[in-house]
Amino acid sequence: MSEEIDIEALKLQEAALQRQLAELREKLAKAEKGKSRASEGGRPLRAMVLDLLAEAGYPLNSLLLASLMRPLRGRDIPSTRFGTLSNDEMKSYDSSRPRPVYLCHCLTYDQGQAVKRFWARSDWPLASRIMGPMSGRILFLRGAAWTITLARAVDRGERSADNPEILNYVAADQARDAGLAVKRGEFPYDDWLAEIHMTIERFGDEDRATREKSAELLSAHLSDRDQLFGSRQPLVSLPGSSAAWRSAVE
Repeated sequence: MSEEIDIEALKLQEAALQRQLAELREKLAKAEKGKSRASEGGRPLRAMVLDLLAEAGYPLNSLLLASLMRPLRGRDIPSTRFGTLSNDEMKSYDSSRPRPVYLCHCLTYDQGQAVKRFWARSDWPLASRIMGPMSGRILFLRGAAWTITLARAVDRGERSADNPEILNYVAADQARDAGLAVKRGEFPYDDWLAEIHMTIERFGDEDRATREKSAELLSAHLSDRDQLFGSRQPLVSLPGSSAAWRSAVE
């Protein structure tokens, strides 16, 4: 039994070393080419996030966005940068210079409060930006499927990436976290996608119905600003109208 545990530990160490080796190769390539990896020409993080969200078509969480920026765009994004980005969007909205589209957050289905780890676009319907009881899991699975789809497209030469090898590891990590079998050095993109889509289809209709019902209610009670960045006060209901809201009697 102890020997099996040791073998598994060694496999994990080997996988970690392979990932580190891929990262070192990336740094070496940078030095040899003598150019910065800010290959977007100094393009702002905001613009890149908006593009990724538009391509995915549904909300993505900060951790996944940061994980994808490196292999796709050659950018290392610290987690604190997303907090600054959120504040910048709200300040811009409150200013006298409106933007055609804003980065915004998902909203809880019962209170309309911001779920700041999930990002969306202001030009999406409200229902697509609401998180119901099952939405967190479904959005994770959709993000995993999109990441795997990206890795497959790069592998087929259908799109480019700064570091395809690291992108494959990100895709494998997403598949593993989704509960799928992952073998070292193997990337069965189509098999992973089939299993993930099967799970999404199983719960997607119920989740969609909850979000659409919530959107009708929240759109009547939240300001345009709060529909983007979340309710700043608990929603108030008359007695008996909504158990999830703070009672007006209180």
